[in-house]
Amino acid sequence: MEAGQRLHVKTGQAAACAGLLPWAAVNARLSAQALVEGEVSVMRAGREVPLEMLTRLSPDGRRVLLDAQLQALCQGGASLVLLGMHRHVQTLAALAAMVERHVEAPVTVNAYASFTRDGAFQIHRDGHDVLVVQIAGRKRWFCHGRRSDPPFGGDTVDPRRDAGPPEAEMVLAPGDLLFLPKGDYHRAEVAEAGGQSLHLTLAIQRPDGAEVLRWRLREMADRLAAPVPMDPSARGAYEAQLKAVLADLSAGLDLDRFQAAQAAARPLAGAMALGLATGAGGPEDAVLVQPALRRRPVLPATGPADIRAGGVTTHLNAPECAILALLLDRDIATMGEILAGLPSEAPAALRAAVAALARRGLVFLTAP
Repeated sequence: MEAGQRLHVKTGQAAACAGLLPWAAVNARLSAQALVEGEVSVMRAGREVPLEMLTRLSPDGRRVLLDAQLQALCQGGASLVLLGMHRHVQTLAALAAMVERHVEAPVTVNAYASFTRDGAFQIHRDGHDVLVVQIAGRKRWFCHGRRSDPPFGGDTVDPRRDAGPPEAEMVLAPGDLLFLPKGDYHRAEVAEAGGQSLHLTLAIQRPDGAEVLRWRLREMADRLAAPVPMDPSARGAYEAQLKAVLADLSAGLDLDRFQAAQAAARPLAGAMALGLATGAGGPEDAVLVQPALRRRPVLPATGPADIRAGGVTTHLNAPECAILALLLDRDIATMGEILAGLPSEAPAALRAAVAALARRGLVFLTAP
C-alpha cells in the first residue's frame, strides 16, 4: 500500500467475508428514509435513479418505498450503492476500526450490489486508496492505471473519453481482496451473464501534506487572526510577522506529533453491547470480542493505564489493560480465547473486565 501498487489477493476466506455483510443486512438498509437521506442510491448506466421512481408519498406525507419497483429496476440492470455501512452494521464497524489501526488513516465502508452485467459507475478514479472485499458473486475489474500523480499535474489522456486497453483485468471471487491506489482509473462489472455481485469498498483517506499544514495552521490560529492592515505603512510589519509565523510553522512541523494528534482525536467506532455486557456473569466463552479503537494506543506491559480516544481520557484497570493489549495484537478473540490467553487472571475478573470495556464502547461484542 505504501508503494501505491495495485494488488489482488485471494484469501481463501469466502465464508468469513460473506459473514461481514449478509444479504439480509443489505435488504434491511433499503428504506425510503435511507434513499431520502442519500445513504442508499440506485444507479443505472452511471446515473442515479430519481427518488420519485422508487418511492411514493403516503396520505400522511411520508415517503414509502416501492418495493416491487426497486426489485424490478435491480433485475433490469440497476445497482445498489449503500454508503457509510460501517455506521449501520457492527461487523463492518469493527472491520473499519481494524483496518484503520493498521493504516493510521480514516476508513469508511460502502457496499455495492449489482444484479446484471451493467455496473453502477462508468470508468472513474477515486481521490483516496480503496480496498475492495468481494462478499458474494464474481466481479470483473478493469484497471487503467494513473495518468498523472494526483493531486499534482493534469491528465495527459482522460480515460473516460479514451480508455484504451486496461493495464490489468482480474475477476474477484468471494473472499478476494483488491487494493486500488489513489488515482487508479477503473470500472467493474458482474463477471457472468445472469450473475450478481456484492462487494465492499473500504475508502482509506490517508492524510496529505495539505492536511498536515492545515493542522499546523490551526495550532497557530491565534497568531494569524489579525486582518491585513488597510494602512500601507503598516503592511511591512504585518508581512514580517507572517514570515515569522511561517518560519515557526516550518520549525514546528513534526509528523509524529501530527499522527499522535490525529489518533487522539479519532472517535471510537460506536460499539453497543446491550444484552451481552449487562448480564451478571459477563460474556459467554463463544462471544466474539473486537477492539472498537480506531488507533492503537501505547499500553504498558502491566496495567493500569490511561488512554486517549475521541478527545476523552479513559482509565483502564490492570485486567482491562491486559485484555485490550491482547485484542490489539490479535484484532479479534472469543471470550474463551481471552481466558486462555491470560491464565494468570481470574476468569470472573476477566469476564467482568470485558463487560466493562464493552459498556464504555471500547470493544465490540458479537454473539455466535
